[in-house]
Amino acid sequence: MPHFIRLLILALVFMPALSTQAGDVKDTDVYARLKKQLDAVPAIDTHSHLGGPGNMKHFVEHAFRGEQPKDCALRRVWNTSYFTWGHNLAPWPADHRFDTWWTAAQADFNNSRARSAYRAMLPIFQDLYNVDFESLTLEQARELNTRMEKNLMDPDWADEVIRKRANTELIVVDSFVMPRQVRGHHPFAVSACNVRWLINGFHPSEFSRFPAEDPYAFAAQHKMPVESLDDYVAVVDRILAESKKAGAICLKSQTAYDRTLQFDRVAKHRAEEAFGKPRNELKWGQVKAFQDYLFWRLAELSAKHELPFQIHTGHAYIQGSNPMNLVDLIQANRKTKFILFHGGFPWVGETGMIALRCPNVWVDSVWMPVLSYTMGKRAYKEWLDMFSSNRIMWGSDLFTVEGTYGTTMYTRQCITEALAEKVVAKELREEDALRIGRQILRENALEIFPSLRKLTKENKTMSDD
Repeated sequence: MPHFIRLLILALVFMPALSTQAGDVKDTDVYARLKKQLDAVPAIDTHSHLGGPGNMKHFVEHAFRGEQPKDCALRRVWNTSYFTWGHNLAPWPADHRFDTWWTAAQADFNNSRARSAYRAMLPIFQDLYNVDFESLTLEQARELNTRMEKNLMDPDWADEVIRKRANTELIVVDSFVMPRQVRGHHPFAVSACNVRWLINGFHPSEFSRFPAEDPYAFAAQHKMPVESLDDYVAVVDRILAESKKAGAICLKSQTAYDRTLQFDRVAKHRAEEAFGKPRNELKWGQVKAFQDYLFWRLAELSAKHELPFQIHTGHAYIQGSNPMNLVDLIQANRKTKFILFHGGFPWVGETGMIALRCPNVWVDSVWMPVLSYTMGKRAYKEWLDMFSSNRIMWGSDLFTVEGTYGTTMYTRQCITEALAEKVVAKELREEDALRIGRQILRENALEIFPSLRKLTKENKTMSDD
């Protein structure tokens, strides 16, 4: 047989396989089956800043109405998303006209068409409003904005979008303020206890800009002395106890925005040097020593109160937000359940290594697909290569109902695509991919936060029976 004929036969034999690998996995039957079944999973969103109905009404009444509105609903959805991180969005114009803003904003959108932070928002308009955002005319944009503002006044809008359209059953909301519970929020919202500022308790003046976060005010309210470092730690202990009693299911720290995540094991006497002194009387080393000491105490109290510790890692104070900085703390507190937020983006491989070596670590992909869909998909695949599938979670991490929908659907797609690629590559059976997808979307959150089970529809149905 001539050589060229043999080559032709080989090409015909292997062409289907090559074309399958080279094509978009989202065009395969495997992806379609996985997506249909995983979209039907009632998800548990482990991190959000979604405001309550009262917040939405306030925005409409004070920002969107009148002859000279201060903003518009369409701009607010984009402005409160991660689209604006490191990228411009035209401000609300001095003439208060929607047409002026929309015209100016086009250049900003055009420069972001490929960004994940932009593309994560597109499902909002396609699914909820049945419009193609990328081809909107001025008249269509104006009509879209009117519809969005009307929906903000609808008390059933959040339930329609979050529960029915996005199929999210519960959301863990970081409401930032004491006494650490979600106030006036949606029935599907549960609370995280934010501990970001507690490590600055060396002096009451640290809380002058954050009165709602003031542990000294909490101590006065509960008639607790704060005359020593031990007193202060006791106040923090009480805050966590009261937070759990109020419904908080975890601790949350985004200290990575303020300083390095390198929390050293500090002797108590070094932390005592800073206690009772205002910042202007301290050197940075003394402030850091106090913060380090308190962060270690928080890790211990996390285990004591059985409140898993969500820690922002990556993409913040980037000189020190690599999660590798937390390894000493994690390994010394093996009873504490640490949840490394954002997958350590961009240090996703390092985060996977920490989870591989430390069984008390869970990895939360919250926000990551919105930062980079490509890296998000790669991270899911790498993590599944490295450690057990029951330690990966997700979250939406946005402030608005529509924004939450967009990032939720974008993340669902990213998870499904990563799993489909593993199935197509014969690295995973399809039935295992479905089980793992359900774990990431729902079951892992219920496992690490067992108190959520009593809030699920599934549990309520069983109770009724």
